[in-house]
Amino acid sequence: MRVTNNTYPDTLLNHLQHITKQMNTLQTQAVSGQRITKISDDSAASNRILNMQEEKEKIAQFSKNASRAQNINNTTISQLQNFVKISDRVNEIAVLANDLQGEAGLKAYAEELDEMIEQAVRGANAKFNGEYIFGGTASGSEPFAVNLDASGKIQAPDGAGAGPAVTYTGASEGPEFHLSESGKVAPFTDASTNQQFADFINRMVTLRDAMESGSLNAVNETIRADLEISEDDLIFALSRQGSVQLRIEFDINLNQQRYTDLEENISSEADVDLSQTIVRLTQVQNAYQASLQSAGRVLNSSLLNYI
Repeated sequence: MRVTNNTYPDTLLNHLQHITKQMNTLQTQAVSGQRITKISDDSAASNRILNMQEEKEKIAQFSKNASRAQNINNTTISQLQNFVKISDRVNEIAVLANDLQGEAGLKAYAEELDEMIEQAVRGANAKFNGEYIFGGTASGSEPFAVNLDASGKIQAPDGAGAGPAVTYTGASEGPEFHLSESGKVAPFTDASTNQQFADFINRMVTLRDAMESGSLNAVNETIRADLEISEDDLIFALSRQGSVQLRIEFDINLNQQRYTDLEENISSEADVDLSQTIVRLTQVQNAYQASLQSAGRVLNSSLLNYI
């Protein structure tokens, strides 16, 4: 078999190019910490990584949804707590009316009630991030319409309890937020609950008007019983929103754990074992040096070395 003069140099060049490619790959892996830089490095692992990255993006969106739902729910809970505080004081005033001895005392409490009515209306028409939190899907306009008399006082249309002073005009329900592939939550109160808020404010108006009349008999058991019903409604609504809060927190924690698990799985697929990579890189570098030394000895030899 005839071997040409170029055979050895060509073989050596191919060998050195192969080793150089290995060194470059190992050096890149050592610097970046990544075992896979393109799909062809490991197609099966690359597909798994792409699937997990897609799932991470979904979880990130679920987490954003949960964060917004949590903020809305926190604002709702804060307003409900304020309603309950107002209700506590209103029921206290309704009971104290029994012990009052004159028109002046009744009217003094009526003035306090007037302030609380306005405070409750402000809470009912409260906004979060530019949207009315008790408006449901109709979040662009005030959900509670208020009737005012000529002096700007919150009052029934005819001033004598005919028709409500406050009317709920919002949507029947609020938007839902997806917290997982199959789970969603509605942090908004529904129309039935919101109507109870309107009923509560209208009952406060009834109590205030009764006290403004100056008659001790005007604050009757019916008014007190209605106010107690409103307090029960408010406490139940607050409890329900507390349950929603627990649900949101559970999903937030679950998504955080899933996200962390996916990052760890992606890392195990894509990251290199740095110690093994460095050992392998050293071996390839040694092989490269040995090839150069061997080539130097062979290429410096001639026919005279063998005579």
